[in-house]
Amino acid sequence: MAQFMVVLDFTIVNVALPSIQHGMHVATTTLQWLVSAYAVTFGGFLLLGGRLADVVGRARLYRIGLCVFVLASISGGLAVEPKLLIASRAIQGVGASLLAPAGLSLLVTSWTDDAKRAHALGVYGAVASAGFAAGAVLGGLLVEVSWRLVFFVNVPVGVVLLVASLRLLPADPPRRSGRLDVAGAVAATAGVALLVLGVTRVGDTLAPTQPAVAVGVGVVLLVAFVVRERRATAPLLDLDLLKDRAISGANECLFAYGACNAAAVLLVTLYLQEGRGLTPLFTGLCFIPQAVGAFALAGPASKLVPALGPRRALLAGLSLGLLSLVGAAVSVGRGPLGGLLASLFVLGVSARIVQVASTLAGTHGPVAARGEGSASAVLTASRQVGSALGVAVVAATLVTVHGGAGHRTAIAMLVAAAFAFVGVLTTRVVPSGPAPPLLLRLEHLFARHAGGLP
Repeated sequence: MAQFMVVLDFTIVNVALPSIQHGMHVATTTLQWLVSAYAVTFGGFLLLGGRLADVVGRARLYRIGLCVFVLASISGGLAVEPKLLIASRAIQGVGASLLAPAGLSLLVTSWTDDAKRAHALGVYGAVASAGFAAGAVLGGLLVEVSWRLVFFVNVPVGVVLLVASLRLLPADPPRRSGRLDVAGAVAATAGVALLVLGVTRVGDTLAPTQPAVAVGVGVVLLVAFVVRERRATAPLLDLDLLKDRAISGANECLFAYGACNAAAVLLVTLYLQEGRGLTPLFTGLCFIPQAVGAFALAGPASKLVPALGPRRALLAGLSLGLLSLVGAAVSVGRGPLGGLLASLFVLGVSARIVQVASTLAGTHGPVAARGEGSASAVLTASRQVGSALGVAVVAATLVTVHGGAGHRTAIAMLVAAAFAFVGVLTTRVVPSGPAPPLLLRLEHLFARHAGGLP
């Protein structure tokens, strides 16, 4: 249910973006910070959240993150100018960075068997898909009244979850001793934020100086973060995690998928309301196929992914994502709404496969077992940082490309597809693992009929 609220907030605010833009008179590159500010702080502070989950206690951190998230939602609903609204979204991201790794680490540590864990992740994915659909439709309904309601709706949901957590979550074990690398978390978050800012400024100015300086400083901060983590006695990120090919490959794939998926949601939202003139409600309804695709595969994915193995499953999921984004670009360029809806359905299917496969690969093995919260946090951080950069790149593309709404959206959608293509190439990093039984049987039949086996 924590994931339900986090995903709900993502789609519910995305549907409201055009209404917020018109109500507060903000530019597209400023508007995208309502998505990026949330994703940057969410991704940047997730490492600290994961460490806190291991040290402070998962259930305790879950409740703290829930309170921060709800208070920031109230602030966003009351905001009267863009800077306060963006700041509220950033604080929401901090709350989500505490809430999400605590919830996911509670889930992955409750089952040690891969099959049962995959099934639990399938249920987890189904709930997330429900949150995606509920956010799209509910956002459309609420925006018809006022865009501020998309923030206030988190309050009753958060209160219900807080009460439920007191009754349902297991008690925390005694607190572990250990220092928290807050400076490292700030360096990582500031580094990512400056990278996103640099990409965004490309769309605002023709002069390369400001974007280059922002990107340069961001890279320096990220390098300083890595150097600090190598020398720290209690590092925020166990760099041994990234030496494991399965973990590093899973995170790289999820980074690429986060970029293309978040970019696609933003592009479709703006295109349907500004390019096609649909109301927020009908825009929200158009996202239902994507949620249905993810929901329909929530159960099968828990069996399909272990059967294929993480590498083959990631390749299949990212290939489907690439196909869906190219299809969406063609549909936007040529006009048929049915083609766009079909592409969103395939995108939802690919999302479920990639999420389950990357989570299984990224939280499995002896290295991940030393810090389940940190391993889970790194995965979510990879997706959120990818989301922030993906949104920044396509927002800059929309500003720099000339032409009608359909043409600009189609070009930007192809840029999003490029992220998915990078993800397809990145699957080579993940160890292949044993071939699935069906594939072995096919290979055996082929070799037998080719004369290679008796």
